[in-house]
Amino acid sequence: MTTLGSEKNGTSTDDITLSSRGMRALVPSLPYFTSYFKALVDPCDVEKNPEGRIALCMAENKLVQDELSTRLQQTSVASTAFSGLDNYCYNSMNGMFHVREAIAGFLTRKFLQPALGSDDALQADNVVLGSGAAGLLNWMFFSLCEEGEGCLIPAPYYAAFESDMGIVAQCVPVPVQLSNPSDGPTTDELELAFSQAAEKNIKIKTLLLTNPTNPMGTIYSPEIIANAIEWARSRKLHTIVDEIYGLSVHDQTSAEFESVTKTLNNQFGNDVHFLWALSKDLGSSGFRFGILYTQNEKLKAAIGNLNSFSCISHPIQAVVAEILSDEEFIDGFLEKSSNLLRSSYSIITEALENMKIPFVPAKAGIFVYCDFSSLLPVQSFEGEARFAALVEEGARIVMTPGKSQRDSKPGMFRICYAWVNQEVLQIAIKRLTLLSTDIRKSGWEGIYDSKTYYKIDAY
Repeated sequence: MTTLGSEKNGTSTDDITLSSRGMRALVPSLPYFTSYFKALVDPCDVEKNPEGRIALCMAENKLVQDELSTRLQQTSVASTAFSGLDNYCYNSMNGMFHVREAIAGFLTRKFLQPALGSDDALQADNVVLGSGAAGLLNWMFFSLCEEGEGCLIPAPYYAAFESDMGIVAQCVPVPVQLSNPSDGPTTDELELAFSQAAEKNIKIKTLLLTNPTNPMGTIYSPEIIANAIEWARSRKLHTIVDEIYGLSVHDQTSAEFESVTKTLNNQFGNDVHFLWALSKDLGSSGFRFGILYTQNEKLKAAIGNLNSFSCISHPIQAVVAEILSDEEFIDGFLEKSSNLLRSSYSIITEALENMKIPFVPAKAGIFVYCDFSSLLPVQSFEGEARFAALVEEGARIVMTPGKSQRDSKPGMFRICYAWVNQEVLQIAIKRLTLLSTDIRKSGWEGIYDSKTYYKIDAY
């Protein structure tokens, strides 16, 4: 018998490899995926597995999943998904029209927020559905950019953006380093990044803004967004505004989130595109349900054709339309989410203050961005990697390293506190406290590979 890779008649299959495109796809979309999957196999549980691994690297809101699950288990949901015969047939690849109508109404109410009595509304014809925000970004870059063209992204930014634009579309991410990342990019900073890219023969085609921001959880003012779009228009660029955390605001004491749909009064033209998904605000990244709002007719048509490879199933479209149309449920769900996020955020930030770890005060999102640079063995990204390895193996915690988010300062880490319940979060805090205390007391000379900070009872 001849097995795979064996030779017969002097031939071998070992040299049959992937295309260059396939080889690009071998790189994980997130550099910490391997560590994350290890945590999925051995998750910490207060009662069953208190020494298990804790993934604080994944931006998912698990605090509200029970609430959504309960709503989805109502008998009406199964009827919605499977009674309509249209759900069994081909339909528009941009999304079934009645679903897009429901989503346009939801976006109008929660993002555009027109004045009472106003007829202003987002239009269903401008709604495009796709398999998650990542899937839509992939098709947007494929449709808007040529291979090798660049996208400006204010840094630090979500690590997977580089995969979203690079694997298929082969676009080039161009980080925009900011003097004050929390406030957002100035036009001078955008112009500098644009000019520096040109010196490297990178033609910039798009500007990607995330508001509220990831990994910082800060909120850009309407003026920052409007000025950035005005600058992009002066350079004839497309602007993509990702508002995937727009309904996860947990502190409105000093900054109020305003959607770009409201800032531009729903006047997008052909060059501004709004993105949202269920994954963060509704705690359902597994649904793979992304929403694009664009007034660019050619872009809608292009993605409609490309979506034949990745459209959302009709039953899940119907279910989402029902949920988003249930105003009483959505309003109560989002209020509960905000309260839970605020509570967990308070727990982790109080612990960081006790550990003397600086952090960026967040107003939204499901994470906190922290400065662990004082604990690094050396002030470099090599030092950051060594610290991350100690945290992962010694404390069995995975955080998102700043290098993957194109932060210019070594030692920055994102902690996704909503991925675990508050009991497990407290375990993570105890482990990090033990580790940080040990480093400050003994220095890195006293740290060795067999340290087990996850064995809390041993200390």
